[in-house]
Amino acid sequence: MDDFKNSGVVQRIKGWILPFVFLFLLLAWLAYITLASLFRPIVWAMLFAFISYPTYQFLLRKLGDHRRTLAASLMTLLVIALVVLPSLAAGYVISREVLGLFGRVNDLMGGFDATKGISLEKLLPETLAQELLPLFSRYPFMKEWVQQATTWGVSNLVRLAHSFLGSSATLLYHQLIIFIVFFFVLRDGHLILKYFGDILPFMSEERQEFIERANVVLRAVVFGVIVTAGVQGLLGALGWWFVGLASPFLAGALMALLAMIPFVGTPTVWGPGAIYLFISGDIKGGLILLLWGLGVVSTVDNFLKPYFISGKAKMSTLLTFLGAFGGLAAWGFLGIFLGPLVLSLFVFFLDSYREAWNAYQEEQRLP
Repeated sequence: MDDFKNSGVVQRIKGWILPFVFLFLLLAWLAYITLASLFRPIVWAMLFAFISYPTYQFLLRKLGDHRRTLAASLMTLLVIALVVLPSLAAGYVISREVLGLFGRVNDLMGGFDATKGISLEKLLPETLAQELLPLFSRYPFMKEWVQQATTWGVSNLVRLAHSFLGSSATLLYHQLIIFIVFFFVLRDGHLILKYFGDILPFMSEERQEFIERANVVLRAVVFGVIVTAGVQGLLGALGWWFVGLASPFLAGALMALLAMIPFVGTPTVWGPGAIYLFISGDIKGGLILLLWGLGVVSTVDNFLKPYFISGKAKMSTLLTFLGAFGGLAAWGFLGIFLGPLVLSLFVFFLDSYREAWNAYQEEQRLP
């Protein structure tokens, strides 16, 4: 026992390995503290780089492999033009529609403050107003309830608007981080990928398979979620516009956004729209929107998303669902993309362990 304590192995552990592990853990903890607040912008930048990489490679072939900085700069400017400028235009249109909705709700509240409910008849559908006005006259407490609910809605709209404006500086800061990281990930992505592959605890063939699986799953999830949500938002906006409801652009944007969230989806937008039409007396419009939402908008999600994710990525529908829903709970909107990727790579680790364990057992059985 004393010989073992005095052996070179113990001396090496005390003199080099333990200090190295301590220093490594300390630096890893400090690195985590430094980068934790930037986790989402960094991951978004990597997602954008992943989506844009084929176009970057095309530019690189045209410009020459020695002009990576120029190709990455052009690609960054292109993404800014394709993402930021349309986002600003869409934000302008949506903000106008939201402000119009805000003014309508505010006028509604003012209508309750007015004495005779004349504004109420102008603001609400005629059929609904005719039903509500006698009830308000007979039961004044109902009028107070609706007024309180309207006040609550207006105050929350104001709070959300102030929150959005207050976070605009943080949003600009995160966008700056995204585009800076995007540039370097594009330019040096081959070096980052090689370094990452070198530290993976796999043999060379398994390393390549691990990276390839991550590539296939992420591409399937990203394009599956984005394409499906975009198609649903477009179809939903067309139906919304066809039946004559206001703000089809805003409704389509909301449907596209909610289509990415499990258990929420587009019915949370077109459903109330159809109910509004029914209450307003437009039975035909309500039926059209209801059938369009059920038969077209929602159906797209049932075959388009599984085609991209489960089919191309060869990933079970259950894992896809659990990954998206669990990722949403853990990381917010970003988790819709990260959740399925994490589960898929975890299953890959389990498969690799199973193969290694089976091979070890076979070796033990040999004489």
